[in-house]
Formats: sequence, C-alpha cells, structure tokens
Amino acid sequence: MNPSPYEDFAHVGPGTLAGRYLRRFWHPVMRSADLAAGQPMRIQVMGEYFTLYRGESGTAHLLVDRCPHRQTSLVHGWIEGDRIRCFYHGWLFDGSGQCLEQPAERAAFAAKVKIACYPLREYMGLIFAYLGEGKAPPFPRYPEIEEAAGDIAVNRHPVPCNYFQRIENDLDETHVHFVHRVSTKSYGLNEIPEIVVTETPYGIRREGKRTGGGVNISRTAHIVWPNINMVDLPPSPGHPYWTVQIAWRVPQDDENMVTHSLRLMPPRHDAGSDAGQRLRPSREPDPPALDLSLDVLAGKLRIQDVDPNYPGLFVVEDNVALAGQGRITDRSKDWLGQSDRGIILLRRIWERELKALAEGHPLKEWKRPAERMGLVVSEATGIEAF
Repeated sequence: MNPSPYEDFAHVGPGTLAGRYLRRFWHPVMRSADLAAGQPMRIQVMGEYFTLYRGESGTAHLLVDRCPHRQTSLVHGWIEGDRIRCFYHGWLFDGSGQCLEQPAERAAFAAKVKIACYPLREYMGLIFAYLGEGKAPPFPRYPEIEEAAGDIAVNRHPVPCNYFQRIENDLDETHVHFVHRVSTKSYGLNEIPEIVVTETPYGIRREGKRTGGGVNISRTAHIVWPNINMVDLPPSPGHPYWTVQIAWRVPQDDENMVTHSLRLMPPRHDAGSDAGQRLRPSREPDPPALDLSLDVLAGKLRIQDVDPNYPGLFVVEDNVALAGQGRITDRSKDWLGQSDRGIILLRRIWERELKALAEGHPLKEWKRPAERMGLVVSEATGIEAF
C-alpha cells in the first residue's frame, strides 16, 4: 500500500506540513528558572534555532538566531537593558526585533532593519512561545495544576527520538505494565486495562478500564491537542505516590525532542499559596537520564540492571522503549491491535488535519474547557494523591 502524503507526522522543519501545523500552537521552550537575566541561550525547536534571552527588566524575549548583517549567532552578544547587541559588529536589537544602532553605519540605516521575534508567555515555571504566522491563538491555562493544592515540580528532559513516537506512547496505557514493570511492581499495578478512546473538542480522552481493587483502578488521560498529555500518574521511584502530570512533547528536530512537564507534589510547610512559591524546578538525576538511556540503547548495560531506586528510572524506561523503535519509526510496518485504539485514532485525526491544511480547508478549532477536566486520582477512588 502506498502511504498517504498526509501521514508524514514526523518531519517538522520549516515548510513541512506537520511543521506548519504544529507552529499554529503554543509550545514550552524552556523552564523559567533556567533563563538567567543577561545570559542568552540558543535553543532549537522544530528544526530551527532561536536566541532566547531575559532582559535586565526580567522580561524574556525570543528572536531569530542570526544577526542579519553577517549571519553570526546573536546568542554570543551582550544584553543591554532589554536589548541585545551583536557580538560581531555591534548591531543593537530590541525585543521586537527592531534594529536600533549600527555603530559603523549611517543612522538612518538601522530603521530599515528588523528581524523576526516571537510572542512569549511565562506560565507555571515554563516559557511558552508561539512560532507560527499571524496572531497567536489564546493561551490555554490548566486549572488542574494551577488551582490544585500542593507544590509543582517543573521538569525538563530530552528524549532521543521523534516527538510523535512520544505522543503515541501517551495513548498506550498497556505499556506501563511492561516498560515500567520495575517502577510499578511494588505498588501492585498489575491488571491490564481495556482501552477506550474518544475524540473530544480538546483532543482525545483515553480511559484504561480495570475492575480490580487497590491501585488497579480505571485511569483517565486527556490528550490536549496537539502534543499535551494530562494524566493520573502512578507511583514510581521519582515520586512514590499517585499524582497528576501535564506534559508537553516538543520536537527539537526530527530525531530529538524535549518533554516539559508540570507535576503535583506534596506541599512544603514554608510555601505560600502564590503559584510562584509553589514551583520547584527539578534537579537532573545522577547520572543524567539521557546518558543512561543512551548507554542502554548502545548495549553497554541492560535496563534490568539499573538501580530500581534510581529517580530517573521512569524516564529511562520510556526512552529505551521509544528510541528502541529507531529515531524515526516506519509506521507502515506496525501490526496494531485492539489495545492500540488510541494510536489508531491519533493517526487518523492527524492525517485528517494535515490533509485539510494542505488543501486549504478549515481546520478543527481545538478548545479545552475552562473548568477542570476529570481525572480519577481523588479521595473518592480510594487513591490518595501525594
């Protein structure tokens, strides 16, 4: 069978169909705590490089990576107030991309030069960017985390494979019983669920139906379009309690991605109710989860030999299963079954939307409800969060 031209979800660089589609949404690009004032960062998102910096006022700005004069990277420049001066010849740009000074040129020249800038929004410890054309869509908020009791772990970790493989994994609850066997064994999560999925106004609702007792309850997850997973998270070495997590799967390029996530944690006694006081940027485990994942993939050790108490084990387990498919998997070779209903629905929706985009037809306007969406971790289920 010849694949549909609208089934290429993997390639997201400038001008690609999936890349054009993804650029229509807000995406987290960095943790707020990792961007210090006066220290520009070069970041890669969807195959493009950008210069991200925080001015002396504390405001973050995102510009194209290259100075238009002689194409050197702006990340090497100096921060002056809320402006950035190119390291090479001193051209000065403000946060809107407007050139203000060119020391070796006539004064009138600067007004003619402007580079691309991108809207940013800092929210719950993450910096979000809109990288598409035209006016940015409304910024979605997440009361499930924002209004909940408890502190918020702000996480960021790289994944050595294509972003779409990571999204598909979010629709696959059965993998938890095998990929995360070590992480969940001591908590008694052992009943294989029946997967039920439904397209919704915001994306996909996934339910893993179980009939057993204890922690073997029916679990709900919400795929908020196009790349966000909000889910009840069972215990693991990194958090030995049930909790709620929201995770964004953001491509760096076609073969690498970054997960940015927010996870509820037990509140600190000294923390106030202000959201900023609740934020707790996570620390990288030692050794880093990516390094350990690559060692397993290279055959230097077996994942079964990793310390079961290693705090990044859940991430390593997923990384190995995902990158074990190859950096970009050939989906035409998949032999899908009834447990893959979520993956089948995900691919059908993506193909539908990419076809509409390519042919100039209206796209579905995805919108999550303003109120909290249902998750099963609550006192009513007998499962106590934290």
